[in-house]
Amino acid sequence: MSSKRVKKCLLAILLFIIIILLGSGFIQRHRGNTIKILIVGDSIGEGAGASDPSLKWYKYLIPYMKDTYGVNLDITNISMGGNTSYAGYARVMMLDDKENYDLAIVCYGENDKSEDFSLYYESILWAIRYKFPDSKMITILESSQRDYTAKIKVIQDLSEHYDAYVADTIAAFRNSGRAYEELCDDGTHPNDEGQRVYYETVKPLVSELYKKSEQTTKQEIEAVNKELINYEKFRYYSLNEFKKIDEYTYELESVAAGGILGIDYTCVKGESRISIYINDQNLCDKQLVWENDFTLRFIEEVTDKVETDSKLRLVFSSKEQAKAFHGIIINTRI
Repeated sequence: MSSKRVKKCLLAILLFIIIILLGSGFIQRHRGNTIKILIVGDSIGEGAGASDPSLKWYKYLIPYMKDTYGVNLDITNISMGGNTSYAGYARVMMLDDKENYDLAIVCYGENDKSEDFSLYYESILWAIRYKFPDSKMITILESSQRDYTAKIKVIQDLSEHYDAYVADTIAAFRNSGRAYEELCDDGTHPNDEGQRVYYETVKPLVSELYKKSEQTTKQEIEAVNKELINYEKFRYYSLNEFKKIDEYTYELESVAAGGILGIDYTCVKGESRISIYINDQNLCDKQLVWENDFTLRFIEEVTDKVETDSKLRLVFSSKEQAKAFHGIIINTRI
């Protein structure tokens, strides 16, 4: 075989390998030596309790990965303090489809009720796999639970089902050689020392996943909670899609047919009410009581009884609460 033909064959083989790598997402994910991490959680996931933003648990990962492996971390943290896992599901579904995360870290449980926790938590894991199929996952067992509660068992079981790595900060706090109160000043949020424990617990998992970053083919996973099918079709209607009727009222025409309705709002101080109407018929009323001087954003499921594709109207009892409205979520039943 002539040298020219050999060169052509080698070039064809090289092009074939490049096409395979591009198709697998391996080159895109590590182009520029940067790893993209998504964090979705509650106030603990947000790093609340740290005395300075630079001391939040996930911030320590940046110099560690740079010094150890020479890689940069691009971290997007969409955690929302005070919220349940439903907010995590909504936040993931609201992310840009064009994004691509190498790793997603899920940190929920403290604010959830036991009765709907499994469904909401699974909806986050499902949403991550649906939106970012190449992303690995780490779930955090929150130290604030202090013991292996029913909710912690749910996280463990779902993590195994969805091939997620588990960061056990309950055990880490117990094995730290320090009393729980020394690591957590307010009983819930890790202080600066507690933030370090979170970092040290998550660090080896991030390191292991980085070293095992080769592309693998993910298998289809059957939902544990059959009700999850009702969350697969997601539509977010932002405030700018509503017509403002007056300072208390917003209307939206031609709402997509659905079964589940969620609302996105910021709580303002005092007592207020949100009344929701479908075709001028009262669907439900949501009572709000907020006694804190600071504001907090919530994304909550309101009702699973939306069965129409017509006009939706929201009436707020105060102008301040109306101004703090962000949007609604409709999940179409399949």
